[in-house]
Amino acid sequence: MADSAHFLPGLDWLIKLGIGLIVAAAGVLLIRPSRREGWGFAVGIFTIEAGALVAIRGIVAAGGSSWWQYLIPFALVLVPGIFIAIVLTRLHWWRRVGFTSFPEWRAPHLVIPLLLILVLPFVGLSARGTMATTALVLTLQVGFVLIDIFMEEVTYRGVILEALAGLSNVARVIIAAIFFGLSHLDNFFLPGADEVGVAYQIFEASLVGILFGAVRLRMNTIWPVMVVHAIYDLMLVLAFGHAFPVAPTMPGFLVATVVNLGLAAVGLFLLRALHAAGKVRLEAA
Repeated sequence: MADSAHFLPGLDWLIKLGIGLIVAAAGVLLIRPSRREGWGFAVGIFTIEAGALVAIRGIVAAGGSSWWQYLIPFALVLVPGIFIAIVLTRLHWWRRVGFTSFPEWRAPHLVIPLLLILVLPFVGLSARGTMATTALVLTLQVGFVLIDIFMEEVTYRGVILEALAGLSNVARVIIAAIFFGLSHLDNFFLPGADEVGVAYQIFEASLVGILFGAVRLRMNTIWPVMVVHAIYDLMLVLAFGHAFPVAPTMPGFLVATVVNLGLAAVGLFLLRALHAAGKVRLEAA
């Protein structure tokens, strides 16, 4: 029976699985083979991934043993990760989404504002200290984070950002960032999930996603964004033992919101500079 205080986490695993499969199937219907760019393709990719994550939440909830709870979550990121890798391969988009060699990188100084994203988790880790854990559990958590980062970055700073290339840079980055935030909706189905914490995670991820997307476009590479994102999540693992959302205190919420709004503003400024540079190149031509 579902917990009345936490309705979605308390749903039966079969219901979670069914909801996820229905959502993923709807995403498949949105993707047309003849249209590999534009709104329909972007929404379809997002919907397939969101549905897959919810479905796998259901599969994870079906098992009660400790090994199941540790190993099966890899499917939570491995399945959509493989899916998005197949999409990139079929579209021949690997270099287009930012998997470029170092000589092709632009504006390397933009690593500096990107590193500002690590300020809050660094402060949190310094205040809490490293949580004690076993080597096996830490290895599994690190492996999970690395696969998860690949899946998220390739999807939201890669395929979806490129699918929206017909829009302005500001519009495509903001839309991709919103999709990135909403991709954490599956955490509402996580056993023991705190709804306020998940809502805060969605809000925070959307703001941070703006800077991620802006740096990805300005630097012409996805590698630095993936590295910083991985370090961010690994800090959470070291501090809390996991990267799952937790409900913030009011002071923490206010501080984090101000910082993340500032990071989003930096991202928008970088996109404005990118637009200005593009106009100069067009006028010179």
